[in-house]
Amino acid sequence: MDLQKIKEIFEAIVLGSQSYMPHGHCYLWQTPLVGLHVVSDSLIAIAYFSIPAMLMYFAYQRRKFLPISIFLMFGAFIILCGLGHLLEVWTLWYGAYWLAGIEKALTALISCYTAVSLVNLLPQFLSLRSPDELERINQQLQQEVSSRELIAQELAQINQNLEARIADRTVELQTKNTQLMREIQERQSIEQSLARRLACEQIFSKTLQRVWTTADFEPLFQTLVQDVREFLQVDRVLIFQLNGDFSGAISTESVSDPSLSLLGQSFTDPCFQEKHAPLYQAGRICMIEDIEASPLQECHREFLRSLRVRSNLVIPILWKSESSDLDWQENLDDQAITPAHFYLWGLLIAQSCQGARSWDNLEVEALQQLSLQLGIALRQSKLMNRLQEELQEKQQTALALQASEQEARQQAASLATTLNQLQATQAQLVQSEKLASLGKMVGGIAHEINNPLSFIYGNLTHAREYSHQVFQGLDLYQQHYPNPVDPITQWLSEVEFEFLKTDFPKLLTSMKNGADRIREIVLLLRNFSRLDESELKSVDIHDGINSTLSILTERFLESTCGQVIQSHCAYDRDIPTVECYPGLLNQALFNLFSNALDAIEERCRLQEMFVPMVKVETRLICQQHANGLTLQRFAQIQITDNGSGIDPALADKIFDPFFTTKPIGQGTGMGLANAYQIIVKRHHGELWYQVNEQGQTQFVVKIPIEQYFSSPAATERSVSPAMTIDSLSNFAPRI
Repeated sequence: MDLQKIKEIFEAIVLGSQSYMPHGHCYLWQTPLVGLHVVSDSLIAIAYFSIPAMLMYFAYQRRKFLPISIFLMFGAFIILCGLGHLLEVWTLWYGAYWLAGIEKALTALISCYTAVSLVNLLPQFLSLRSPDELERINQQLQQEVSSRELIAQELAQINQNLEARIADRTVELQTKNTQLMREIQERQSIEQSLARRLACEQIFSKTLQRVWTTADFEPLFQTLVQDVREFLQVDRVLIFQLNGDFSGAISTESVSDPSLSLLGQSFTDPCFQEKHAPLYQAGRICMIEDIEASPLQECHREFLRSLRVRSNLVIPILWKSESSDLDWQENLDDQAITPAHFYLWGLLIAQSCQGARSWDNLEVEALQQLSLQLGIALRQSKLMNRLQEELQEKQQTALALQASEQEARQQAASLATTLNQLQATQAQLVQSEKLASLGKMVGGIAHEINNPLSFIYGNLTHAREYSHQVFQGLDLYQQHYPNPVDPITQWLSEVEFEFLKTDFPKLLTSMKNGADRIREIVLLLRNFSRLDESELKSVDIHDGINSTLSILTERFLESTCGQVIQSHCAYDRDIPTVECYPGLLNQALFNLFSNALDAIEERCRLQEMFVPMVKVETRLICQQHANGLTLQRFAQIQITDNGSGIDPALADKIFDPFFTTKPIGQGTGMGLANAYQIIVKRHHGELWYQVNEQGQTQFVVKIPIEQYFSSPAATERSVSPAMTIDSLSNFAPRI
């Protein structure tokens, strides 16, 4: 029933009710009239249906500029109008006036809504530009485009000029960089040479100390060959002890591989005994870089091959021969000594088995000095033994000859006097040899640096005067000729003459400051070559701290992290003058400050956002003296930094000589050891390391105000020369 009812309603709306008369009755069904209305309404409907399509296409193409919604409403309105004309044709035969009425109602609704929307959009349509205005705006835009193109061309030209200047500047920087790299390489070469020389002097100093403090030479020889092998970086170092007929055996050796050992083996070579031994007795040094390329006899080459030797260095160990014993005490200063006066005790041999190597002069000089000291020590030991034997024989003779007791006593006294004189001479020779070697090395370095420094320092004053005269002449020229020709004007702008005129005197001042720094270093080296001139003085330690900080001003202002390192000083003005060795104490403070700056720069490389700081505090402390009867005053210096700190696992090793955490080539590990030696051993003070509540590193120095010595010998203790050389090297200017 529902479907039937819906069907009836639909037919009533679409087909019309039978009670309604079709519209064709109004035209009396006249065919021409009906046809006219049908054709007219159909054509109007087709036109109405095509117009919305064109409107929608136009609105879609101009959707960025026009409101598309109004065009949609216009299209709907026109389509409904076309639909109304189709219904006019439909109602000619069917009375579907309800359907026609509904269509007209929809048309009225949409047309009213469209009219209201047009009222709201009318101001926007009125604001649209006219064609003339659009043409004028287009011309303005074209002019703007033309001006921008001109600006772009000018920018391109400027860019080309800038690229040319950048290219020139790049070439200049590359040239300067090449020069800087060459200077760095030269400096690294000098530093390596000094480091090797320092290692050589350390071996030499250690050997001297052991030579004159031991009577058993076997442990000394074993330590010596081990140190020499590590210094030369070779595979085998041995001592070949000769007999009277120049045959011999390996008495001591140090090898990198146990399979290379020759210890205890004996060798007898008639060729060596007849031809080569006299040459070594005359002081010959044999250097063979490669046995395969050297002009050796084939038998000698085969002998070295059998020992797996590829490169060889032989230094003779000599002493004065027995034939000149009578002249030894009478002619100690005799310089006319021939090879026959020397006794060839043995050979110090360094060998490379893995491959060929060259032997430089420093290595040869080091081994030659060691062999010379060994020869002197062996000779003195033999003389001591012989004198002791003679003394024993004299004493036995005195006991056997009671009748000649007085004469025997006189002879014994004479021998004792001779022995004392010999011991004094021995100590004097050792000290003079040591000071002469160290003084010669340091004095030579100071002399070599001072010669070119004199040229630089002497010419800086003339350069300053000449530059002043040149700039003065140019100023006079500009004053009398204020309008120079175009080439001169262009040249002045290219070279930045005003900047050059202000910067060149600063450049000369910087060069003078550098020369002054080098002169200070030379003075320190010269002072080092006169070790016996140090004195105990009463000074204000605050002056020493300030002078040390002044030396390090450049590192505070221009650190490698690019920040200015702040320094804070809090002095206790109640501290009186301190009895100390000012130069050594300043040297120790310099090492402590340098260590703090190194730690800060290391933290800068790992962490950029922090404020680097070094703080110095002094304090007067009174403590009970060791005797328990009096109070002793101390000056305490506390140096605090907020650098990278010290690993607690390494805290017990920081004052050990040669201990360092820096990469190879950036430190010798002697700075803190040197400071400890100066403060604790030399000044009888204290030096320790601690961490404060903020986690910052602190080094605390405690120096007695008055120095108390238990014996005169205590005042003669000094710092190791090797440590002093290391600390002086820290004064090198930083580029």
